[in-house]
Amino acid sequence: MEMNSENRREELGDLELARLVRDLPREIQPERDLWSGIQRQILDHPQKIKGDRQSVWMPYAVAASLLLAVSAVTLNILQWQGSTPVALTGLDRIQQEYVQLRNPMVEEFTRVNESLDPGIKQELYRNFEIMEQARLELEQQVRENPDNQRLVEMLLKVHEQELELLRQDYTRSGRSM
Repeated sequence: MEMNSENRREELGDLELARLVRDLPREIQPERDLWSGIQRQILDHPQKIKGDRQSVWMPYAVAASLLLAVSAVTLNILQWQGSTPVALTGLDRIQQEYVQLRNPMVEEFTRVNESLDPGIKQELYRNFEIMEQARLELEQQVRENPDNQRLVEMLLKVHEQELELLRQDYTRSGRSM
């Protein structure tokens, strides 16, 4: 019986609460003007614009550019070497050719993109670091397995990706991705 009386009290409490809510005025005026505080909060914390196409498409553009660069560099290296397999020329020769292409491009990239937003620069340099780590690991693998053509091709792809990233002018607005 105790449970029944407790349930009965809860039901009465719920009904009483529902009546009180129903009897509240439909519109309650605040004691003071709240708009100035709302306006200040909006101005202090502007919302991110969802229509920023460059930030949405930037990762896809970088990926596509890197893929094109890898393809172009591989094609150029294979055409330049003729029918001689890349693995037979040696890692030192590959590195020398890579450095000869890369060093002037680094200087040009730095000059062309010096006015970039610091956040974008940081992201680009983080990508360079990732590629450098991959390149160093692949070079070590190629040294350990000089006859593995697949490792050499992967190393060349990393070279091409970095070179394509260096070719980009990220300061131009309205670029097609």
